[in-house]
Amino acid sequence: MLSSAYDRVMKSRHLHPEPAREIALSGLKAVMSSGTALDEWLEKNEPYHQLEPRDRRFCRRLLASSLRHHGQAMQALRHYIPRPPKGRQQMATYVLLLALTELIWLDGKSHAVVDQSVRLIRSVGLEHLHGLINASLRRCVKDIDANADIITTWRHDHAANFPDWISSRLIADWGKEKANDIMAASLMPPPLDLTMAASEPGTTDIWAEKLGGYALPQGSVRLNEGAPYRLDGYADGKWWVQDAAATLPVQMMGDIRGKHVIDACAAPGGKTAQLIAGGAYVTAVDLSAGRLERLRENLNRLNMSADVITANILSWSPDQLVDAVLIDAPCSATGTIRRNPDKLVHAKPSDIAMLGNLQTDMISHAATWLKPCGILVFATCSLFRAEGEDIAARIAEDTDLIPDPIDPQIYDGFAPAAGNDAHMLRLFPDALITPDNAITTADNENTMTHGNDGFFMARFHRK
Repeated sequence: MLSSAYDRVMKSRHLHPEPAREIALSGLKAVMSSGTALDEWLEKNEPYHQLEPRDRRFCRRLLASSLRHHGQAMQALRHYIPRPPKGRQQMATYVLLLALTELIWLDGKSHAVVDQSVRLIRSVGLEHLHGLINASLRRCVKDIDANADIITTWRHDHAANFPDWISSRLIADWGKEKANDIMAASLMPPPLDLTMAASEPGTTDIWAEKLGGYALPQGSVRLNEGAPYRLDGYADGKWWVQDAAATLPVQMMGDIRGKHVIDACAAPGGKTAQLIAGGAYVTAVDLSAGRLERLRENLNRLNMSADVITANILSWSPDQLVDAVLIDAPCSATGTIRRNPDKLVHAKPSDIAMLGNLQTDMISHAATWLKPCGILVFATCSLFRAEGEDIAARIAEDTDLIPDPIDPQIYDGFAPAAGNDAHMLRLFPDALITPDNAITTADNENTMTHGNDGFFMARFHRK
C-alpha cells in the first residue's frame, strides 16, 4: 500500500507541467481575455518572480512571442483544428497558441513541447482534450520537419498579427510597402539598451566592452538580452534601461545646463534622469502616484534628485515660468509593440482621436509654462500621423509656439522618415543603422543590431 501511494505521488509529480509554462499559460489567458497589460501582470505575479532566472526569461519570452505572433499562431491553429475550442474549453486554445508559437517561431524541441502541452491541458482539468492537443501538435511537427510551404507562409505573414484598423491606418499613413516593413520590424524581440549616467568621452565604449555589448552612435550601450539588475553597474547607478530612440527627445532640447526643465508625464523616469545628467534642474510631473514611486526608486539608485509632483498637467502649473518643457505624451504606444506586444490585443481605434485631443490640450497648456523663447519638445511612441505630424501641425497653427529646427547631428545613427519638416523627426522601428552602415531589416534576426522603438518628436519655442 505504501509503495503504491508513493508511486502515485511520484507519477503525479512526473506528469506535472513545468512551472514556467503554467505561468505563461495563466499570463496569456489574463492578457488575452481580461485586458491586462503583460508587464503589469508579470510585475504582480509572485510565482513568476520565484522562478529561476533562466526559467523566468523563458516564461517571458514565450509569453511575449505568443502575443507578437498570436495572429499567425491562430492561422496555424485553425489549419489543424478548424473549430478551435471556446467557452469552458478556451484554455485549450491558449495551450495550443503557446505550443504553436514555440514550435514555429522559437524552434522549440518538438518532443518537449508536445509533452508539456499535454501536461498543461491535464493540469487545467481538460483531460478529455489531451488527444486533440497531442494529435494537432504532432501534425505541426511533421509539417515543420518536412519544410512544408504552409509553415513558411505563416512565418512570413506579419500582417496577420495586426488588427485590420492598425494595418489599414499604417498603409494610409505610410504606404503599403513601408507599412509592411513597420509591421515586420515591430514583431522582432527588442534588445536591451542602456543610457549611461556619465557623459565623459569614452564612457559608452568602456561600458560596451565591460558588458559585452556595443556602443550606438547616439550614446547608448546595446546588449542582446539580460536581466538589468544582474549586470555590472546596475546597483552602482552607472546606467539605466532606455531604448536608444527614446533618448532623442531630451537630446533635441540642446544645452540644458543650469536650466529649469519640466518633464511632464515623467514616469518611469528615463528622460528625467537624462535631463538631470545633462545638468538641468528638473521638475518631474505625472498623474500616477504609483508610477512616480518607480521614478523615485530609479533616481535614488542613480543618486539623482528632482522635484517630483503628482498632478494632472491639464490643471497644474508651476509657480514660475521655466526654460523648457518635455512632453512625452500618452499615446497608443504602437511604436513599442515589440516591447509591449499586448498592444496588438488591447489597442482600440477609438483611442486615437481621444489621445490626439489629449495631446493637443496638454501641449497647449504646457506652452503657458514657458519663458519667452523657451523650448518645448513633444514626443509620442506612436506610429500614426494622428498622434504625431497632425498634432504638431495643429500646435503650430493654434498656439504661440513656433517650430524650431532640430540639429541633424542628434539623430546620427538613425534613418529618419523622408519628408520630415526641419522641426520634426519621425523614426520607424527599423530606423537604426547598423555598424556596417546598413539600415536594418526584419529579416535580420540579430537583435544586437536590429531596430528601435518607433517615435515621433517635434521641437518648438515660445514667442
